[in-house]
Amino acid sequence: MMSQETTHRLGPRPLALHAFAAWRAYLLAASLPTSPIDSQVDLTLFHKLGASPQDRLALSAAILAETSKRWSGFLGGIGKYRAHPYHRPPSNHKVVWRAGNTQLLDFAPDSNGQPIIAIPSLINSSDVLDLMPGRSLMQALADAGFRPFLISWGNPEVDAIDWSVDRYLSDRLIPILVHVSSLTSKNPFLMGYCMGGLLATALAAHRPSEIIGLALLATPWNFHAPSSEVAASIAELGPWFSKASAETGAVPTDIIQTLFIALDPTLAARKFRHFSEIDQESDEAKLFVAMEDWVNGGPDLAWPVAHTVLEDWYGSNLTHEGFWRVSGKLVEAATFPGPILVAAPDNDRIVPPESSKAFASAAVNADCLSIPAGHVGMIVGSQSKSGLWRPLIDWLKHHS
Repeated sequence: MMSQETTHRLGPRPLALHAFAAWRAYLLAASLPTSPIDSQVDLTLFHKLGASPQDRLALSAAILAETSKRWSGFLGGIGKYRAHPYHRPPSNHKVVWRAGNTQLLDFAPDSNGQPIIAIPSLINSSDVLDLMPGRSLMQALADAGFRPFLISWGNPEVDAIDWSVDRYLSDRLIPILVHVSSLTSKNPFLMGYCMGGLLATALAAHRPSEIIGLALLATPWNFHAPSSEVAASIAELGPWFSKASAETGAVPTDIIQTLFIALDPTLAARKFRHFSEIDQESDEAKLFVAMEDWVNGGPDLAWPVAHTVLEDWYGSNLTHEGFWRVSGKLVEAATFPGPILVAAPDNDRIVPPESSKAFASAAVNADCLSIPAGHVGMIVGSQSKSGLWRPLIDWLKHHS
């Protein structure tokens, strides 16, 4: 049995925006059947359906009842999530390097296996790569005989306004690479997830001879694919993000989360309504809570990095166009000499497969793996072991 002790959480974040998106969707659904029928098109449609005034009223009442039920389910799901007793077990992995708020975790300190440096995004925490027992890509790599290291970025430093991608490279990634190579006496693979893949490509551009290969998981490259209009709308958020970071030099995580809400405004309504209906002591419920805790527990984002994301990537698409420079070095897909694996989830709404596969098309030694999953599902979903973990491990072993 689960503990009866309750623990209240902040989330989903930002709660007001999630609630507004759900309320607006339900309100529109409830109001459509009761709106006046003024146009001949509407009248024709109702005649074709054989809808009498009584039918129309009955339909209106049924939709209103259903939307009320869904709204209650959404609110109930949030309440159950915020009071759920499950918590991700604390990490007991050895910290082998640290600087400021950043730590490097060693998942197999006694192993002589090939080292892998896992680089997560700066937007969300590293927890998704080691989410919970049975849902840990890092542990799967260790069990397969590798020596995986996971970067935990932590929150931006107190001087967040000075932390650009250039500085993350010089003050974090390069020292970590040097430390892992010294500790293991081997050159490592780099495995980057989402934005972490872009950081991995920047590190590889500066130290290509010190890296065995690149595994890029759901890593964006062509930011204008499949829609330059969507990319332009994201780039326009720059002034808003800049104002939000004025006090601390970092964009608050609640502001960052608005980007994901914009991609699918009704996602929270759907998933929390579903959560309200499942067994709260089930493994499914615990996985849901662990994933939501990860989503809602992300760090703030240093403004210079946010500026790079919005202006250089979404705005100018410098990566795909071949003009992205980090610390003066051009970062190109075609110049890394080692093997590359590009894993592209077919159902990814955050990084569309067209965006990530563009790197594979431009690279010389790239294998492309299409995965029938979404952005997060490919890492921790029910099909993650067969869809990503096993092919990734096979690829790493082949090139070790």
